[in-house]
Amino acid sequence: MKAVWIFITTFAVSLPSLAKMPLRELDSLKQIVIVARVAINDPSHPAIKKCNIKTEGLEEKLQQAKDNAKKSWSKQTIAKADLPVLTKAIHNCASRVTCEVYDSFVTSVKIAPAIASQVEPLKIDLDKNLQDLKPEAYKTAMKSVGNPCALLKAISK
Repeated sequence: MKAVWIFITTFAVSLPSLAKMPLRELDSLKQIVIVARVAINDPSHPAIKKCNIKTEGLEEKLQQAKDNAKKSWSKQTIAKADLPVLTKAIHNCASRVTCEVYDSFVTSVKIAPAIASQVEPLKIDLDKNLQDLKPEAYKTAMKSVGNPCALLKAISK
């Protein structure tokens, strides 16, 4: 019986992580992206100036934060069960200022072969939404970020 349990747990651990969108991780990256984009696009923004943090090199730090998230997400696989949530998220990403986050997510996760043809149009929509996103949208979204200075300090280390 013990050998069967070891086999089952070993097999289960070796499988790539399936389904369940990592909403908490996506939201954390969203807040970092919002604060960083405002700081990069408008370092004189009152919320950014109040933080008293140098914004030089922030673009690279933001990319590093996205790359770290991508490493984590690269072990996950988007399955058919995730498709409705992903579709809705991408269609609403411009209004929620999450396009950059979902771009990082979609370009790093594995896509189940059964839904690959359904994900391709979503990637096209995502690219269009990313191109249409204006810096003012990040400034508006900045109001939803609880402690922008703490986020800036965390990514600027």
